[in-house]
Amino acid sequence: MANIVGERYQITIDKEVRAKLGIKPGDRAIERVEDGRLVVSFMPAPHSRSLMGIFHRPDLPPITDWQEVKDRAWEARTAEITEALEADSRRHRGS
Repeated sequence: MANIVGERYQITIDKEVRAKLGIKPGDRAIERVEDGRLVVSFMPAPHSRSLMGIFHRPDLPPITDWQEVKDRAWEARTAEITEALEADSRRHRGS
């Protein structure tokens, strides 16, 4: 399984090796030198699959207005933060 280093210092990973390691296009190759040898580790690329299924609730209709969902989430988080700040202010005032 020897390969020739190209003009741009690239090599090809043999198909058998790719299959054994599960390497896919878009994966990141992380290189380091250990004891005078090149060691390459592979990290999978970030997935691009939809995560909408985690929001699915059989008892509710599908979400069609994602902006409305985001707005509600921001409003809820803003209310939580505001309440925490007000409670902290009350505690410092001694009321």
